[in-house]
Amino acid sequence: MASTPTPPPHLSSVPPRACNNNQRHHHNQNRSQHRRNNRNRWSSSSTRHYSSPASSAGAGAGVPSAAATASAAFSSSLSPWLGGQKSRLAPEFSGRRSNRNPGKMNSGGPRAVPNNQQHSKAAEEVLHSLTNAGNDVGAIDSVLLNYRLYVAEDYVYLLKEFANTGDLLLATRTYDFAMSRATDSTFMGKLTSNMIRTLGRLKKIELALNLFEDSRTSGYGNTVYSFSAMISALGRNDRFPEAVSLFRSMGNFGLEPNLVTYNAIIDAGAKGEIAFEMVVKFLEEMIAAGCLPDRLTYNSLLKTCVPKGRWQLCRDLLAEMEWKGIGRDVYTYNTYVDALCKGGRMDLARHAIDVEMPAKNIWPNVVTYSTLMAGYSKADRFEDALNVYDEMKHLLIRLDRVSYNTLVGLYANLGWFEEAVAKFKEMECCGIKNDVVTYNALIEGYGRHSKYVEVRKLFDEMKARRIYPNDLTYSTLIKIYTKVRMYAEAMDVYREFKKEGMKTDVVFYSALIDALCKNGLIESSMRLLDVMTEKGSRPNVVTYNSIIDAFRIGQTPALECSVDISFQVNEHQVKPSSSRLIEGSFQDQKTDNRDNDEIIKMFEQLAAEKAGLTNKDKRSRQDNTYIVHIFRKMHEMKIKPNVVTFSAILNACSCCDTFQDASKLLDELRMFDSQVYGVAHGLLMGHGQGIWDQAQTLFDELEHMDSSTASAFYNALTDMLWHFGQKLGAQMVVIEGRNRNVWKGGWSTECLDLHLTSCGAACAMVHSWLLELRTTVFGGQKPPPILSILTGWGKHSKVVGNGALRKAIEALLNGIGAPFHIAECNLGRFKSEGPEVAAWLRQPSTLNVLLLHDYIIYSQPVERNQTFNIPSLGAL
Repeated sequence: MASTPTPPPHLSSVPPRACNNNQRHHHNQNRSQHRRNNRNRWSSSSTRHYSSPASSAGAGAGVPSAAATASAAFSSSLSPWLGGQKSRLAPEFSGRRSNRNPGKMNSGGPRAVPNNQQHSKAAEEVLHSLTNAGNDVGAIDSVLLNYRLYVAEDYVYLLKEFANTGDLLLATRTYDFAMSRATDSTFMGKLTSNMIRTLGRLKKIELALNLFEDSRTSGYGNTVYSFSAMISALGRNDRFPEAVSLFRSMGNFGLEPNLVTYNAIIDAGAKGEIAFEMVVKFLEEMIAAGCLPDRLTYNSLLKTCVPKGRWQLCRDLLAEMEWKGIGRDVYTYNTYVDALCKGGRMDLARHAIDVEMPAKNIWPNVVTYSTLMAGYSKADRFEDALNVYDEMKHLLIRLDRVSYNTLVGLYANLGWFEEAVAKFKEMECCGIKNDVVTYNALIEGYGRHSKYVEVRKLFDEMKARRIYPNDLTYSTLIKIYTKVRMYAEAMDVYREFKKEGMKTDVVFYSALIDALCKNGLIESSMRLLDVMTEKGSRPNVVTYNSIIDAFRIGQTPALECSVDISFQVNEHQVKPSSSRLIEGSFQDQKTDNRDNDEIIKMFEQLAAEKAGLTNKDKRSRQDNTYIVHIFRKMHEMKIKPNVVTFSAILNACSCCDTFQDASKLLDELRMFDSQVYGVAHGLLMGHGQGIWDQAQTLFDELEHMDSSTASAFYNALTDMLWHFGQKLGAQMVVIEGRNRNVWKGGWSTECLDLHLTSCGAACAMVHSWLLELRTTVFGGQKPPPILSILTGWGKHSKVVGNGALRKAIEALLNGIGAPFHIAECNLGRFKSEGPEVAAWLRQPSTLNVLLLHDYIIYSQPVERNQTFNIPSLGAL
């Protein structure tokens, strides 16, 4: 008799179950925000606190003791995720690189999701008429009276559509009208639970709480569905602990959680971006209570993996779904693709769409392609993003709000403003209203290309159209103005931000600190760091990365320039308002003393310095021990550094005046992380086989990271080594990275693609490539007719074709006498005829210039005060 096959590794101990393909769960897309006048009968009240028989102090889920055996078996299968990570560096090391994307995701508005609610044809006519009625209350009531819908599904359909478009007024008037004519408690309960969900999506959580309380005390809302709707709304509004408290209180009202409720609390954790390790405990409790998870359960669990790009965990969850016979749907794959994009695994995301989904007879939809296009855009792979758009057009997939906003942002970032404006207008022609995300994308693009007049016009236009700015709008504007030292304009925007009642958070503070740091204002950024801590906003790794990165060369000297070149007015810039500063109008704009706003004071001081009213504080680059101090603060606050931290520190090392300073900095950092900084220090010191073995172990762990994280690591390390003359060590790292396929660019006999490499890595790679060509030539093989080295044409530089990488490679090729020249039709391509390069490679002197050496080797001790005259990248 054949033995029973062993199931694959899985995350839980739930037995397999039959696949249910009838359940649908649709992808939540980017949210927009439309604040409208709230003309309804509800008033705001304070947050409710729901007590429970068991303790609910924490956000986690305790397991009833009666289910101890089942939960123990379940927990043991989760040990890889609950007890530690597969790699010591993950996921913190590959954590979020900036605060910008989270700010865009949580824009505060509704998410436009497909509405497949069963409804009558009349409901669609009512929707069209209500939309045309706009904010006219009389017209809205007239439409509702004339049509008189009677089926609950029709009103549910309308409420979901209003949630998609952000129409609070239409939602509340429709709900009030339907409830005034409802007599059946089931009808009323169904409407109320859907209205609670709508209010949650519209970020009107207090109104949702009021409605929930009224419906519960009235009787028709005391159901698992209304509780589930309220739990979901709380989670969506970053109030997960309250959602847990409400979940725990259900027993007090005679209700027992069922599959719907458990799915709601798990989904609330996903929407609130609660860690997977915490949310999965509710799955454990759910199984112990006898509820088997379904597709919606796993879809929500997958969603918890998206914020940090934990694509490997997603893949394990998908495998478990397969083993248990739980069918996947397009939402499942959309979430998986989103996690891959967040984790920088764009090739795997492409494979999932092209291969995995068709194999399951699941076909990508507009959300799938929008997610992929946004992922390419955020990875600065703009050509790939545009190719996705072309693919959507070829497949006749109609663009949605997310894809339009992504395209507008993509074109704006590229500086293709005619195309951006065309898509901006096309949105509304297709019946999709421009929202705050659309304007934010345009504002950021115009600001990136120094078009400050257009930035101001867009800001005024969106307010005139009653598209109200959100916190990301204000932080983007302040960042734009601060980066070019338009402090008066930044201060005005901040005053408006405060006047609108918005609160500063870690995203806002980090954006402002980053702008100050990029302007060399390290002291101001440090003062602001203290302010945000005092105000209860905890800095994160992105905040500290900006400050560490400010120690790079070229940041502070701009402060000492006697001429302020950033304010030479042209047709794209706003004339600076320094005149009103000189007139002393600061005294006319009193700061609220009760708030004691340090940000206003900081802007006042900076603007006065710029106007020449006060003496500038002479700021110079601090001693390297200051970086150690910052790193120690991160360690004390248990803020784990990521790859950007490492890159920033290595960039700071490259800016050290002496080799001794750089080695001392890395040596002091070894006490915080002996592996990462120990390897960097060892390679810098020219250590031998022992340190290389440790480096191999570190490189093995990097293979668990996404490609962008790994390439950034290798780029930063090789830059530092090359800068201080440890060129053989840099070449060894580059060869290792090439063997591990870190850089996705091509390496062939005909062409060397350096698009994704840094200057140091590219220089070392050119040497390796030419040495390999030399081996080929001396092996008797004929070289290709044309040889090419691709560097990119500097599209992100202020002057097209003036990229740092291109200049470094040009200097290197000239320095070693390689017969390459810039192609006439491509500023970023160096080409040469194959026979000419072969002749050069055969010269006896060529080998000497291609072989690399370390300036410092392990057998050569470093004296305490010894310095080395080592050429920098720019001197090659």
